[in-house]
Amino acid sequence: MSRIEEIQERVEAIANKVLEARGVDLIEAKVAGHPQDVQISIVADKPLGGITIEDCAILNKALVAAIEQDSFLPPDIFSLELSSPGLDRPLVTRKDFMRCVDQELRFWLNEPVAGKKEWQGTLVEVMENSLMIAVKDVELVLPLPLIIKGKLVI
Repeated sequence: MSRIEEIQERVEAIANKVLEARGVDLIEAKVAGHPQDVQISIVADKPLGGITIEDCAILNKALVAAIEQDSFLPPDIFSLELSSPGLDRPLVTRKDFMRCVDQELRFWLNEPVAGKKEWQGTLVEVMENSLMIAVKDVELVLPLPLIIKGKLVI
């Protein structure tokens, strides 16, 4: 395992701990650069969506402090950027969809459901292995394994 991979694992563990303690989900953690110049990029969101710029600033400070306290990276060799996932981020996991209940989404499927591979509707419910969407006056169930991605309609 390379040093960057080790740093990646450590950053993800610290980020999960810090964010979970504050009721925020880690969406993605990336580590780039080389061992003497490490760039850390964290994407986080609240379980119901809507992380603010102020939230990002507070969480960024908390993450930097936690990484420095852990002492695996000297403070002068890393930089950290924390951001929200953005409105146009593809939705792929059950957790992603849970943030979007009651919102209009577009879905792309790898197999047709009711004769179509693309659907747009309001997300009504996220179940264990499927989503229920309202399309006009009809409710439709989309199995999660068939969903390639979903996107918020903006």
